[in-house]
Amino acid sequence: MQFGREINRLMAAVLIAFALVALSATYWSVYGPDTILLREDNPRLVEAEASIVRGDMVDRNGELLVTSQADETGQLARRYLYPEMNGTLGYFSLRYGVGGAEAAFDTQLRGDDLTGDLGDYFERGILHRPQRGSSVQLTFDLDIQRQVAAAMQGYTGAAVVLSVPSGEVLSLISLPTYDPNTLDADWETLVAAPGNPFFNRVLQGNYQPGGMLQTPLMLGALATSQPLDTPFEEGDAPVSITTSTNGTPTTFTVNCVVRPSLSSLTLVDAYIYGCPAPFAQVASTLGVDYVQQAFGTFLLNNPPTLPGFVVEPVDLVTPTGTPLPTAAPVALNASNLQAEVLGQGQLTLTPLNMAVIIAALLNGGNAPQPYALLAVRPPDADVWTPVESSHTTIPLTTAESAIQLQDWMRQAVTSGTAQAAARTGLDIGGQAALAYSGEGSKTWFAGFASLEGGGSVVVVIVLENSNNPEEAARIGGEALAAAVAGMQAGS
Repeated sequence: MQFGREINRLMAAVLIAFALVALSATYWSVYGPDTILLREDNPRLVEAEASIVRGDMVDRNGELLVTSQADETGQLARRYLYPEMNGTLGYFSLRYGVGGAEAAFDTQLRGDDLTGDLGDYFERGILHRPQRGSSVQLTFDLDIQRQVAAAMQGYTGAAVVLSVPSGEVLSLISLPTYDPNTLDADWETLVAAPGNPFFNRVLQGNYQPGGMLQTPLMLGALATSQPLDTPFEEGDAPVSITTSTNGTPTTFTVNCVVRPSLSSLTLVDAYIYGCPAPFAQVASTLGVDYVQQAFGTFLLNNPPTLPGFVVEPVDLVTPTGTPLPTAAPVALNASNLQAEVLGQGQLTLTPLNMAVIIAALLNGGNAPQPYALLAVRPPDADVWTPVESSHTTIPLTTAESAIQLQDWMRQAVTSGTAQAAARTGLDIGGQAALAYSGEGSKTWFAGFASLEGGGSVVVVIVLENSNNPEEAARIGGEALAAAVAGMQAGS
């Protein structure tokens, strides 16, 4: 009897074990494969990702910038061919992912957007041949990028060049940068490096605009028919501003960028010479509500972006030194009006934002949408397919006001803040400015040059830890000359 009970228990245990095996087999045959395939440590996923032949990147003139090549172990690796494009094109890494243009156009470069037919399914699913991506043609111009990068050598800051009226980004530089060819080996060093090379200053750098804010303020003055020829006594007087940095009050003085020969200045004179006092008085006359509305009209509270580009969180990578404020809308009041109007408060601009505002002046008052992708070429195809996009514009001001601002910016190059940008034979307009941030300062240049046969180029330069607007204007002038030469050579 005792022996029979033991046999029954053994049989029950065997049946339960068989049931568990059956359930396990059912799970792994029905649901399990997906679970295994989706695990991050699945070596097949890594192998499949490593086998993808990413498409090439070329510039607007067809110059090869990035390609995929087999290394000494036979594994595919990205090869970035020109150091001047480092950071602009981003990076691709099996370990750390993608950034910059590699991230913006990852779908096309991987080939995920290609519609597969039966032949593709047979090659990939049955023969296990690697997935191939499309090549992309970017708006960047290698020659322009090289010359602007050379002019920026040794500086920390940002430079962006736009083509008008198209909105194509011809050059985009953020310094310091990194070498994507050695990214895996250098990652830990780069993450901890001073200046944060992964921080894209053109797209993420929220900078105090300082005197750069005078351009949208002049547009606002034109829109409200402010008397532009009325002289302001002591228009060259310095303006004292007190701001708070991390709860600590800071007082500094804002002066004219260029000292005018006369003390009595009109608002136009103040713009040409970069003098703050008349603008502070006009803002006080217009009042908080009007200035708040003007900030919204000129995209100051809603900055443009570069479609597709992935921007890392600001709290992950911020420039060294005083933390830069975010681009959140600023609520104006009587106590902060003067500081905000003079570009020394919480209101900030990205270099791309400023470039779009200047581009609007060259486009009848309508701001173009910046973009960086021109065409795509699928694998085994010989013909580039242009990327269809609406590239809509945003009205910022009237055509008459835009033309007026162009003239004043030309005068600023002739005899005002941006004299160092002057280039013989070129139709150049611009503005240079100084801005303070905490205990440091930075300089700006924003300008344009006309092209023969129509169209223009816009350049914006920001130099961090700089107190010399003339140097920003000099670099801006070199960038404009390079952009004009590059665009006219390719036309």
